[in-house]
Amino acid sequence: MKRAISVCILLLLLFFIAQYAIVYFKQDHEANYQISKGELTFDIQEFYNKSNNDTYYINITTGDYQFGYTIKNNFNKRKQIIEDIELINRDGTMCVFPVFGKEDNDHNIECSSGGVLYSYEAQKTNPVAQELVNTLKEKGYQNPSWQESTTTGEKTTTSTVYKDNLLDNDYITIWNYQNLEIIKKDSALEQSLSSYEKYENTHGALVGKYYIIPVYYNQNVFDFQELVIYDIVENKTDRLNLERTMSQDTYINGIVDGKLYYMDKDNLVQLEINPEKKQYRVIGNTDLNGQMYNGSWETVNIYDLVDEKKFQKDYSDIPEIASKNPVMTYENETDYYYYTADGNFYRLSKRDLSLPILLFQQLDTKEVIFNQDTFYFLIDNSLYYYNENYGKRLILQNDELRYNDNNRIAVYKASSEK
Repeated sequence: MKRAISVCILLLLLFFIAQYAIVYFKQDHEANYQISKGELTFDIQEFYNKSNNDTYYINITTGDYQFGYTIKNNFNKRKQIIEDIELINRDGTMCVFPVFGKEDNDHNIECSSGGVLYSYEAQKTNPVAQELVNTLKEKGYQNPSWQESTTTGEKTTTSTVYKDNLLDNDYITIWNYQNLEIIKKDSALEQSLSSYEKYENTHGALVGKYYIIPVYYNQNVFDFQELVIYDIVENKTDRLNLERTMSQDTYINGIVDGKLYYMDKDNLVQLEINPEKKQYRVIGNTDLNGQMYNGSWETVNIYDLVDEKKFQKDYSDIPEIASKNPVMTYENETDYYYYTADGNFYRLSKRDLSLPILLFQQLDTKEVIFNQDTFYFLIDNSLYYYNENYGKRLILQNDELRYNDNNRIAVYKASSEK
């Protein structure tokens, strides 16, 4: 009898080990199912991808309404993760909030009207969206974007900062002509990086966590032979000798994979700066020709770069984006394209190019920066960001930005482990 019990326990243990192994090593799955809400039936397509950081891609359709979610959570790799759908459907607008369980609901509502998909920010003045949010709050669901910011500003050296609105891992830098102001949620400091003031920041750039600025040797701030490389996280400064004189007509091609690229139009020299390794290399001259980046590298005539060519990935082969005549197009590392057109800011899933979502509308932006999943933009003297989980928030105000905003603001996002 004891032996039989031992065998049963062993078999049961082997069964659980086998089940765990199946779940652990499972790579992908697809599930199609339905959820009924009153007279409505929602058709759900669910794709799970393990290799892409345990990501679920979800399409939800009912009638003429379509919604899309990307959820980074492994949910123990189970299928049919949507347990319920909270919704309001009225006056030609449907807003939904899929429920994934008690602990996994840090996403936002989406609204659909007239064949257009909207974020909460784009519909927050719509009574239908607000009614759904109020219902969700009553049921205990929360999202930071559902709360209006009431933070007050605090003075720094040159700015008024709304620290409670800052994202936890953000470092905001402001070039103040001679000094660099570094602002984060819990502190602000100003670091002197140059002996002379430079009004137009033609050669300075934030590359990852490193701010790079030339060492100018007189108040003309034209030519340079060295670079200051300042680590804004560790508050550490190094110098890099370029072993040549770069002329005042040097411009920045762009930033690719943590490296900065300069082109000296007078001397016909193109440099790659690696701030992490404190190294440089010549990648272009009359012997080597030049290098151009538009999503992939290509060799071009060095004289073609005299006409200030900027590195920019080409998205013209994606008709769903090109047809919108975007001002700028961006993408994050895995899931989305983002683009701006006519003051509208959109997100487009790489898995479903037919379903853009209008994130927010903002006219009169002077400069726009995109970093990972967040837009930062200047209006007059004020810097804002938009993030889907926090909405649109004021970060800081700086009176000098009203008159000079060109290449003065930059953003570094530290890793969440930092």
